[in-house]
Amino acid sequence: MKTTIRTKNLSLNQKLRDYVEEKIGAEVEKLLVNERPPIEAAVELTKVTKHHQKGQIFRAEVQVNLHGHKVISEASGESIEQAIDEVKDELEGEIKKHRGKEKDIGRKKRRFLKRIFHGYFK
Repeated sequence: MKTTIRTKNLSLNQKLRDYVEEKIGAEVEKLLVNERPPIEAAVELTKVTKHHQKGQIFRAEVQVNLHGHKVISEASGESIEQAIDEVKDELEGEIKKHRGKEKDIGRKKRRFLKRIFHGYFK
């Protein structure tokens, strides 16, 4: 899986890069182990404001490209690690919801074909 990390108003050091790879990259790979490649993830880490010192001033956004479908999650937090943890949890839910939709669409197609082949449309 290809992961791209962008930052705004933050410095991307090796510790932060490893944290993102551990939390986002590893979790997305676990959830999408049965998907066919290529899977791309774009992570954007932002410090929203320069003059505030407390509150939810860090933001993390993740876009996962699954064969033409984009799954987007974003979260804010008091620290960049907290924002990354929250966006990871939200991303897990979004991916599970996306997979459920794909399964439902496949079921609808199979039901429709079954009706056609068994002659229910007369």
